[in-house]
Amino acid sequence: MIFRKIDLFLILIAVVSSSAEIADRILAVVGDEVILKSEVDQYVDHQRYTSKANFDENELRSKVLDELISNMVMYDIALRDSTIKVSDEEVQRMLDNRIGAIIEQVGSEAKFEEMYNTTVSDLKKQYRSDIRKNLFIERIKNKYVQKISVSRNEVKEFFNIFKDSIPPAKATVSLSQLVINFSKDALQKTKSVDILKDIKSKIISGEISFEAAAELYSQDEATRKKGGSLGFTKRGDLVSEYERTAFNLEPGEISEPVKTSFGYHLVKLIEKTGEKINTSHILITPSSSIDNDSTAMKFTYSLRDSVINKKMAFEEAVKKYSSDEKTKYSDGNMGTVEIEQLDKKYIEIFSNAEVGSLTEPIKEKDGYYIYKINDKKNAHKIDLDSDFSYLKNLTLERKRKTELKKWIEELRKKVYIEIK
Repeated sequence: MIFRKIDLFLILIAVVSSSAEIADRILAVVGDEVILKSEVDQYVDHQRYTSKANFDENELRSKVLDELISNMVMYDIALRDSTIKVSDEEVQRMLDNRIGAIIEQVGSEAKFEEMYNTTVSDLKKQYRSDIRKNLFIERIKNKYVQKISVSRNEVKEFFNIFKDSIPPAKATVSLSQLVINFSKDALQKTKSVDILKDIKSKIISGEISFEAAAELYSQDEATRKKGGSLGFTKRGDLVSEYERTAFNLEPGEISEPVKTSFGYHLVKLIEKTGEKINTSHILITPSSSIDNDSTAMKFTYSLRDSVINKKMAFEEAVKKYSSDEKTKYSDGNMGTVEIEQLDKKYIEIFSNAEVGSLTEPIKEKDGYYIYKINDKKNAHKIDLDSDFSYLKNLTLERKRKTELKKWIEELRKKVYIEIK
């Protein structure tokens, strides 16, 4: 793990939970929506919480209120646009993902509720409306900015105007990673997933029915004799990963292997009615572990040797064995990072590595990491030809900001606004 990001959502929850009861009042009315003093207070408190420098609070409050008004204007316009839709499932999925990530950071749901003096259920109720509004706002904004493009001449003009103020490009490295965790199911995970994929292919080909496969293979003793059936359950009854997967399926559809605290499942949606689902599943539970450095290290080195000796492509090793869910299905690709932003030991490793090479396995707290160096660029002065894509993105970003600001000003004329 090279670097970590702080969760802004977590900070905001901390701010909200620490400001128990605040006298509230309406600061502005935008269309059918109101903007409350407490909303502005949240942002100001967050700035006070995170900023090391002094700032003008009145000026910040004015800017925050203006931005909230602009957001509510876009929300009002988005609601009128018949092409923009936000489903309950999307809102629920985003809530589950955001809150699930926070719970994972703090350790458990119980610990989360104790730390922030609220329940997960109450938090979802509190933020559901905000999540829905944000999705509408992002969609109307994206719909507008996606129409904006820049020509080569515009990029050239941008470069000629700003070339003396554009900072030099920093040294970068493009990486892919293969991760072997110390987690209890790190080795057996691959076997579990492969078993379930094989079972699914047999079901899809008609070789066996889902119900017969559940009775034959599932390790859930409570349901295997019933063809894996869990019957009807309502939202919140089952573990979130299983539930999220099931609600996103169409009736009759079978999921890809999904991990929960019980193991790995194939989920089949039988029927969906409102907030209720009727599902069946096949469960495979990992049976052994990588529980020590020696086993994990030997396994990681053997994978590296297999790739170097061309017995297996790096991308194949990633798909089969990597523990990192975010990158394993994209060949381990992590994108491009600035070398100076990395931990000191990685700066030395990547600075000396050749393009196309693999690092030695690197031990971290959670396991062993192998990195493939896909590309490297040294620090250099920005050039129109060699850095055209970078300059195009800068030009486009600047144009989008300018055009978006003009567009919002025009939208403000179409929406009722009253500042109290």
